[in-house]
Amino acid sequence: MRRSMHVLLAILAIGAAVPVAMALRAAPTQPAKTKLAGAKFSADGKLQRPVDYRNWRFVSAGLGMSYGPAAQAAALTGHVMFDNVFVQPAAYDAFLRDRAWPEGTMFVLELRGSETQRPPNNRGYLQTDLHGIEVSVKDSARFKNRWAYFDVGMDATATPMPESRCFACHKANAAVDMTFVQFYPTLQKN
Repeated sequence: MRRSMHVLLAILAIGAAVPVAMALRAAPTQPAKTKLAGAKFSADGKLQRPVDYRNWRFVSAGLGMSYGPAAQAAALTGHVMFDNVFVQPAAYDAFLRDRAWPEGTMFVLELRGSETQRPPNNRGYLQTDLHGIEVSVKDSARFKNRWAYFDVGMDATATPMPESRCFACHKANAAVDMTFVQFYPTLQKN
């Protein structure tokens, strides 16, 4: 009798706990105001090239895109460049949740050469050597217009480009918060 009473009490306790746990899991929460660690800067204020960006979220690749200093220079010589775009995983997740980029967001635009007809490939294009890195950083405390753009190239550090260059193009053409989400299929609303 005692044993069956303990079993009955245990079943009732579990039965009461399940709806409470489900209610807690289903309770709507306000999105957290995400603030990422963001970019690292040297003592003299130069952006330090992100070393782990290839572990970030890949958002898009383009072939022959014409924006950015390195791509524009290559286009003048007839060279077609690939560009690969990466963003920090936490920024990607925050954007999907909130439809806004949190403070500290960084994008890396990696520029690579292209080649065709390398056996066994007979027609398509493939990516080759690294030609440079461009970085955008959202940091309202550091930059008067929230975002800054850096042509890191192959260097370890860089200073922001003049606002008349990348910033002006992003301001005029970006789909969301100074970013070209229109080119990033995984971040577009379906």
